Amino acid sequence: MKSAELDSLQHGGAALTAQPFAHDHARRQARYTRPLSPIERCSLVLNAVHRYHLDAVVEGFGEIDVQALRAAVELAAAANPAIRVRLHGVLGFCRWVDSGVAPVINVVNDSEWDGMSSEHTGFMSESLKPLHGGPVADLILVSCRDGLQRLVFRALHAAIDGRAMLHWMHEVFRALRGEPLRGSNSTLTDWDVQKQREDEVTDEAPALGACLPVVLPVAESNAGRVEYVWRRIVIDRNVSQLLAKAAVFLASWARRQGEGEVGFTIPVDYRGLRTPEMGMGNLTGFVQITVDKDATARSVMQELNQRIRGLADCRRQPLALVPWLPLWLLVKLFLARLDSLLYSVGKGIPTGGIVSMGTVKAEDFSCPGFRAECSHGIPGAVGKLNVVFVNYSDSTIVSFAAPKAYNAAGQLDEMIEAFRLHFSRAP
Repeated sequence: MKSAELDSLQHGGAALTAQPFAHDHARRQARYTRPLSPIERCSLVLNAVHRYHLDAVVEGFGEIDVQALRAAVELAAAANPAIRVRLHGVLGFCRWVDSGVAPVINVVNDSEWDGMSSEHTGFMSESLKPLHGGPVADLILVSCRDGLQRLVFRALHAAIDGRAMLHWMHEVFRALRGEPLRGSNSTLTDWDVQKQREDEVTDEAPALGACLPVVLPVAESNAGRVEYVWRRIVIDRNVSQLLAKAAVFLASWARRQGEGEVGFTIPVDYRGLRTPEMGMGNLTGFVQITVDKDATARSVMQELNQRIRGLADCRRQPLALVPWLPLWLLVKLFLARLDSLLYSVGKGIPTGGIVSMGTVKAEDFSCPGFRAECSHGIPGAVGKLNVVFVNYSDSTIVSFAAPKAYNAAGQLDEMIEAFRLHFSRAP
């Protein structure tokens, strides 16, 4: 599928052309502020239960100079003030407001982390705390014993989505190389886009039923606590249309447990598809698809295309009351259902989520003194399974995240290895 729809799934592709950032007076007059959308408020709840971040890693050889990095972060943050926001207000009056303070950089030396899993990542365990006046993003520069240096970009998913994170990463490395910045002052929200397009929605696909998980948990969280683990694999070829192919593979694996419905949530980037703006907030809609027993990659893409053409991603969710419910109450309600949501076959709870970050070039994340080998994402800690992948010209990097209970007997690792072997074979 080559279309605007595919570009939107792959975080914009060539569908959006940004202009170089200009340090003009007009753009600096007003202090950046935008409303907290209902879905962002829900993400704040998830972050209060567990660390609901977007994390992305750049790894390579050499050393990024810390002082140069700090200067680059300051410049990139000034051009993109949404990365500097803090949460202000109460209930439906909450807003993200520019603090004027750029994200901090933490340095970790002599780390055992190999970048392939959540093992030895204690330095990433601390959650960003927006409810306590904290920032929505930071960076961690990690020098590892395997000879690689890794730069971790962390951001709160309640304030920033995947495309915004990718834009932010590019901006920092443009600044490190002394290139012009593209910048963004957009205050558009996902709620705004959906409101603009709600009269055009024609999609009538039914909601998901009770979906099977991909693997069964053998242990449950206790006392309302949950821990997620993640893994990264490298497939030694560029796998085209992996989103649809992954959905079919994962559905087949899920049905090894027995009969049942399998469904996935697919994010759809609004930039270049529903709006020309390069916003730094959560400008993302979602489409849910079912994967039948006899589904093929082609049939999955046809269903996905049909749903996007029907603007299913712009269907406004029943979240109108969410801004007017106290966060402590939303957290309490969520914790009361945590085990049933994560560890049972519940109606409307998908099998997992699959995210394509499109094609990435390692050289985009290189700078003087540092040669990037690759960049990859760490899936958000939410739901039963999340899969994020990026394509390179000669390989594909795929990352998986799931509650720790789904790997208590190594069953998640078994599935991931089967996935790697399946897609490493010649087509």
